[in-house]
This record gives sequence, structure tokens and C-alpha cells, in this order.
Amino acid sequence: HRSDTSYARRFTRETVKILNNCIWEYLSNQRYSKRKIIRETQAHFKLENEMREKEGKPQLHIPSSSEIKRRIYRLDRFAVHSGRHGLESAKRKMAVYENGLKITYPLQRVEMDEWLIDAFTILDDSGMLDNLSPIEKAEFDIGRRWIYLAIDVATRCVVGFRLSKSPSGQDAVNTLSLITMDKTPLARAAGCESDWAFFGGCGSIVTDTGAAFIAEIYRMAVTDLGSNQLAPAAGVPKLRSHIERMFGTFASQLMPEFTGRTLSNKQERGDYPSADRAALTDQDLIKIFTLFIVDIYHNSPHEGLLGETPANAWKRLSREEGVSPPPDATTRCSVFGVPAKRKIGRHGVRMCGINYLSPIIEDAYLQGQTKTVDIRIDPYDVTHITVYLDGEWHSAKAVSNSVWGLSLLEWQEIVRLLRTKHKAEAVLVESVVMRARKIITKVNSDAMALRRLAPMIITPLDIERNERELFLGLSIRPKRVETPIIDAPIDKGLLGDVILPLHSINDRIDKAEDENADIKSNKKPNKPWGFRHD
Repeated sequence: HRSDTSYARRFTRETVKILNNCIWEYLSNQRYSKRKIIRETQAHFKLENEMREKEGKPQLHIPSSSEIKRRIYRLDRFAVHSGRHGLESAKRKMAVYENGLKITYPLQRVEMDEWLIDAFTILDDSGMLDNLSPIEKAEFDIGRRWIYLAIDVATRCVVGFRLSKSPSGQDAVNTLSLITMDKTPLARAAGCESDWAFFGGCGSIVTDTGAAFIAEIYRMAVTDLGSNQLAPAAGVPKLRSHIERMFGTFASQLMPEFTGRTLSNKQERGDYPSADRAALTDQDLIKIFTLFIVDIYHNSPHEGLLGETPANAWKRLSREEGVSPPPDATTRCSVFGVPAKRKIGRHGVRMCGINYLSPIIEDAYLQGQTKTVDIRIDPYDVTHITVYLDGEWHSAKAVSNSVWGLSLLEWQEIVRLLRTKHKAEAVLVESVVMRARKIITKVNSDAMALRRLAPMIITPLDIERNERELFLGLSIRPKRVETPIIDAPIDKGLLGDVILPLHSINDRIDKAEDENADIKSNKKPNKPWGFRHD
């Protein structure tokens, strides 16, 4: 109905070909404007018509500005954005909103990541620099910490966090261990009023492909716990949206309260002296994060939970769906404990001056297995260790109950105190250990509890060094029976050959200690002087 000015006659095949070639320049990463594309396209047609005029060919119709603009708008949006801004940018911009994974119960899916805290802090109070000289300490007085964080997707509860000097696989493993334990004692040590009893066995643990999360020590820990490790494609934040949003919550709600904050960039920071304003120590940082997470965040309505608080969501889902049980003490120690090697002897296995025994160890010794075995010790509870025998990990308990419930650091403090008081004694009586334990516990209980969240890692080398310097020749003997000796005749009748009077028991204890001392020193007893007839 448009007479002879139809679309087909105005735009021949050759015209459309030239027009498309010009318009595709709009997809260049040079990001040319539409006005420039229109101008360049019309100039190209004019140049083409001049050449055709010389060759005696018919002129091509020059498209109008509106026609060129309409054709630009018809281009595929994904192709335009990927050409002008890059493919990854196009994927993020054009991603389709979905409901996401269907998560029904707590710890079915846990997201974990690391984040550089937007604040300078004083590092000297963390305990990390105790072994450095004053000159070396001066170089590390002010700095920024990393934080490892784990969040449960179903309830949005934070199930573990830990400060770190720098990203490492060991810090990731330590954060993983917090997911499996009740953290209420840590919350109480930080002054929280609410409980932090969100823990259990993990289904899937989702991380990025950072060096800490592809380290062998981390992957082995996840596998030993029976969990699945998932690492979605890098550069796609929506695949780990909950942990990314949590870091955004820290940046917007918590960081403005920090003195010495770095802000997001130099332009925003301006001339604010972030390093000069640093006033928080590692302990302060731990307490602030713990208080914010446990008392504020967990008890605040969450948009993703339709206004329900994370704490209430955990209570509701754990009641309706249940929570996978956490690993037992033997599994925890064998997965998260510090590795070492020790020999089996008649005292069992000795670690840091503590003797450990179990029926499995006793049977191994009686069968003549005195070889070196692999062991693991939990640095936060020296009550038990695990020993690798016959292809399995077995638990062994400390013979002396004076060390039950102590952390390795608390035990080191007790030994230092007793070494100072009893320099010449290598054998400590249980009653002395118990009295020293009360002093240490009273002074250091809260501070030692928060060490779990501090940027401190106990390595096998640390344990070996402490054993050489601190626990050398140390053992714990049972308390002597302080009861008056009754000089009564010994009944040789029923059980008289096995039940001894109290003074005989004490004599046997002294004799056993003397024999142990001779064995440790590897010295033969001195023989009396004599004469030879030579």
C-alpha cells in the first residue's frame, strides 16, 4: 500500500549488507556512541556512492538517522553488552532471577569466605608477636586483619568466624571446626547475653576457589567430616550471595563504628588518617564481632527470612526438620587436632609431659608394638588425644585428671608457673598442679576462651619446640596417701598377699618413680667402691 517506495526497493541486499557492517561497530569495546555510528554509516554510504558513480553503477539509498537508530535498538542486548563491556559483565547483568536452591534444614548448605576487614588495628596484643624482638614488633604494630566467616543458608545464622593474619588453609580448617561445636561459652566470654548454640554436622560447604579453600589440609578436613565441598565459578557473586551480603552488612552497619576504618577507596577516605586512628586490638575486634553477630544480627528481623530473625529460624527449622549431629570427640580430634608422632611405652603415649592410655594402647604395648605412631592432640582440650593404630583412629585419655578440660595454652602457663616455683623438680604432684590450675583459670578463663577466634595457629613445630624447652623431663605423679601409718601385723589370710598397708603403697610409688628416673637418664646405678687383686 506504500506505492513503489516499498522497503524492498529502498534497501537492496547490498545496502543491507553495508548497513549491518557499519552498525556492528556499535558492539566494539571502544563503546562508540549512537550518534557517531549514524555519522560514520552515512559517510560510508556517501563514499560508496561516489565510487559507484565513477564505475557507472546505480546509487545506493542512504539510510536515515532514525532508520539506523532503529536497527541499533534491534541488536541482541546480550551481544551488545558483552561486546561493549565484556562477557563476564554481560553474564552478571543479564542473569535471570530465580528462587535458588531449595534448602530445608539447618547446615544443609553452608557458605564460607574470607574478607579483609575495613579497619586498621593494633596487632601487638594478639599474642602473635610475643616471640619477636622490639625492632621486629615495630614493623607490625598496625595492620589489617582478615576474617573467615561461615553462614548457614537455611537460617542465615553465622555458625563460625575467625580472625586471621593472612589467608591460609589452616585458618579455614579452624573456622570449619567452629561450625561443629557449641559456641555459647565463647559468646559468654565476649559478654553476650544470647546463646550461640548453632552447630552440627555440615552437608555441603560452598566456597570460592581461593588458595585457602583449595589447600590440601582444608580439602582433607572437609572430606574427613563427611561433607561435600562445592566451589562454584569464580566471579559470579550470586552463587554465594548470602556470604557476600553478610560482608556487606558488616561494611554498612558495623564498620562505621570502628575508629581507624579504611573506607572502601582512597577517594572516599580522603585525608582521614586511618592508620593513625587505630585503637582496637585483636581482642577488642573479636569481642565487637561476637557481640554484633550473637546479640544484634541473630536477633534482628531478616528480609530474606520474611521478617523472621535468624535465631528464631534456627529454632523453628531444627524443631521441624532436625539438625545433623556433630562429629564425636574422636573424629573432631583426628580431623582438627595438631599432628605429631610419638612412641608407645609402658606409660602409654607421652605428649607435652602428659601420659595418655587406653585399652588399645595397652594391648599394643603388650604385643610388643613400641613403634612410633601418628597422634593428634586438640590444642583446646588436652583431656584426650587420638592415636592411629591398625588403620583407625583411637581415643586415649590423660592418666592424670588434673589436666582434664585444660587447653594446651593453659597447660603451658601452669607448667611455666610451676617450673618457676620448683626449678629443680621434674616431677609435679597432682595437688600442686590443681592449685596452680585454679589460679590460671581464675585469671585467664575468658581470655583463653576467645583464643579460638584469635589469629593464632598452633603448629606441630610449636609443640615440638615447647616440649624441648618447657616439658623436658616433665611427668605428673599421683598424690601420696597422707595417712598415719598403723603398725599392725599384716594379715596373711584372705587377700593378704595383694592388699598392702598404706606405707607399703607409698614405698612402691617412690620406688617406681626412682626406676622411671633411672630409665629416663639412661644411666646405670653407681656401684660401691671395691678392690681388685691385680
